[in-house]
Amino acid sequence: MPAPDLGARAAAAFRDDLASPPPLTLRGGNEIDSYDRPEPFDPVNDDPTDAYLEGFAFWGLIYLDARSWRHYLPRLIDYAVRRPDDPAMVVEALVRSLRPPDRYPPRLATLTPEQESVVTALLEWLALGNDETSVRTDAQQALEEWFHPNARSRPTAAEIAALRAAPMSSRTVVRDHYRITLPVTLAGSGERDIPSESRRVETWAGYLCGDAYTVVAINVTPLSVRSLAESVRTRADLFRDPISPRRVTVPGSPRAERLDGFVSGESPAEPQVMVMVLAEAGPDLVTLSIRTWPREDVASEVDRIVDGFAVD
Repeated sequence: MPAPDLGARAAAAFRDDLASPPPLTLRGGNEIDSYDRPEPFDPVNDDPTDAYLEGFAFWGLIYLDARSWRHYLPRLIDYAVRRPDDPAMVVEALVRSLRPPDRYPPRLATLTPEQESVVTALLEWLALGNDETSVRTDAQQALEEWFHPNARSRPTAAEIAALRAAPMSSRTVVRDHYRITLPVTLAGSGERDIPSESRRVETWAGYLCGDAYTVVAINVTPLSVRSLAESVRTRADLFRDPISPRRVTVPGSPRAERLDGFVSGESPAEPQVMVMVLAEAGPDLVTLSIRTWPREDVASEVDRIVDGFAVD
């Protein structure tokens, strides 16, 4: 089929997003995928040529925050129309980023009606392609799931509100030196002993309030390795801004401190919240860490987790 003239339409629809550099580049997304710290935008190294998109889009696109994702969408749409051969699976990565479920913080839900119109036109063109490819199938699915009327996987505002307001069931986890009450939506890893680091750790991960991905961890370390005061100073360096610890009460502990603040997420545009409670427990230090998203309903659930934490 003839290629539609979507490049100019996309540039116009996303003109505000194109006007400033992205907080996280596709190159930076690739660095995150390789467990490296993403470098900031550089006008030379991040010139979005075809070679750049082919080098970084497939692995980098998944990590982009909404603003960065929208910055690259018109360039990716233009590429998809010009390069139907898709030698480096750029179009495949683009189309998959247009399929639900939406991430949190959301990306799909941030598109304006004008932007959605351009995206829908691209997906319809790809879905009508003559070749039975994964891109064609994914494009058809994206239309049915999100971009066509009565899409089956696009929640309404009321449905999102109901999901977030639904009551959360909890269960209590008991270990040798602590116990904690957690929502059943968080799945545990089991305790792991790491002798080389003089600690035992267990993590739980899942969703709070329907869609806020959250990680909870508890580390147990000997106080002979590092005191409470030393641990507080070390943990404070993890936060993005200077913070002050505050004394808190943890059942079973003679002394405990709490740290609250923002930490860097994958993108500078999406900082996360970290809550840490460090509690003395006999010869050990038990450290509870909760990493999640800054939202009022989520903060209430985090406080419930903290309130359900005790040491023995």
